[in-house]
Amino acid sequence: MPSERFGSFLVNRGIVQEEDILAALDYQRKTRPPIGKIALLRKMLTMKQVVKILNEQCDTHKLFGEIAVDLGFLKKEDVRNLLDIQKKEGPLLGDALVALKKLDQQTLERQLEDYFHLVGQG
Repeated sequence: MPSERFGSFLVNRGIVQEEDILAALDYQRKTRPPIGKIALLRKMLTMKQVVKILNEQCDTHKLFGEIAVDLGFLKKEDVRNLLDIQKKEGPLLGDALVALKKLDQQTLERQLEDYFHLVGQG
């Protein structure tokens, strides 16, 4: 059980449904700041570069980071760092479940306590 992810933990306990976890993951994806904005704020890209990347993105199915690397604006490592920052700046799964009203705050706190207790035993 210690290697179980929090979403699976909640589903296995019957606290939420798998569909709720999928909705929360979608919510996380939609509410994370775009990496272009993060790169701008950290002065890794200029506004002109971001606009160029976005224009290129309209004509292709490539991701923002791929285009930035292709154009020589960022290195692959820069993109990985931006994606890590993006992940950290988005809501946590539990917070997303609360925002979507799939869980109340008190239940989330109790479940997190149980989860971390079990993980700590592993």
